Amino acid sequence: MIAELLHKVAGFEKSRTKYYPRPSLAGPERCLRQLCYMAQGVQGKAMDDRFVVVLDDSSWHEELTADWLRKSTFQLHSQQMVVECGRVPFNGYIHVMKGHIDGILTDLGGVDRLWEHKAINHFAFQRYCNEEYPLDYLTQCTLYLIGLQKVQPEINEGILLLKNKNTSQYLEFLLSYDSGNDILVVKEVISSNGKRRDREIFLSLYRNALRRFEEIEKHRIDRTLPERQYELGNWHCDYCPYGEICWENYEQEFAQFAQGIELDPETSEMVRQYREVSLQMRELEKRQDELKGSIKSCLKKEQISKGKAGDLLVSLTLQKRSDIDNNLIPLEILHAAKKDQLIEVLTVKEIKRKEKNNGRI
Repeated sequence: MIAELLHKVAGFEKSRTKYYPRPSLAGPERCLRQLCYMAQGVQGKAMDDRFVVVLDDSSWHEELTADWLRKSTFQLHSQQMVVECGRVPFNGYIHVMKGHIDGILTDLGGVDRLWEHKAINHFAFQRYCNEEYPLDYLTQCTLYLIGLQKVQPEINEGILLLKNKNTSQYLEFLLSYDSGNDILVVKEVISSNGKRRDREIFLSLYRNALRRFEEIEKHRIDRTLPERQYELGNWHCDYCPYGEICWENYEQEFAQFAQGIELDPETSEMVRQYREVSLQMRELEKRQDELKGSIKSCLKKEQISKGKAGDLLVSLTLQKRSDIDNNLIPLEILHAAKKDQLIEVLTVKEIKRKEKNNGRI
């Protein structure tokens, strides 16, 4: 009863997102084409009721983290303070871009730092634990630091704190920003399990963000769209409210692609390398299958399920896998469950030379 009700209640509070330049949209990972749709007033797919709850959950995770911070030696203040992050064109005039910072952290030495909190899912969290960087969040922090320095010039550091909503793990990015040269330095990445990563430098995040908003405005005025930022079938497009609109005419677009064109030298070299690697992989996979079969035969002949090969351990195990027998499913249900999906297939093969043979080609 309640499980069915709550998402519907949340749905009453949802509203379609309106576009205006803001720090949360400034990063390079946010699809530029999606933002152009928004800026031009195109109505995309409505937000799912459950997603309203997901967004609300993230806000409460921030409050929970803030509560733990208040019990530490850090002083958290200036939460949701409005800062001016720059001026960009919007709807025919110059728009003062503003943002609401999550807060300022003051340590025992009296040093103030921007504090930005993000609660994210487990899979995204793992990506950022494993050498990747959240460029959208780093860009957002850069804009906030620009805004903060207008009122407190001495603040040039920040902490981007990511929380794993599934496990409550934290990942901290200690930031330093040189506004004169537009250089953001990730001084250190620290995980709550003690793992650390060394510094990384990012150039022109602020200037690139302003250019993106200028490009969006130009597309809005011209009623045009940029190239798609992600490939067909990418998960970003699956979650995008404009995914269906964006790809609905792609078959017609693809039909207009040129054929029989001599490719430029750079592309031709990549094609040659792709062909070479594909042939090598084919031979390696063939050899891998041969070795796998021979090893399994040897193990089964000697009735061995686990053994040592020098410093290597080899094991043979049995696993059960569930599979669907289509013959047991009524045809009308099977047809209703099938979904057509476009995919792009790249094929590289050697051109067959045509030779004359007795007057025939």
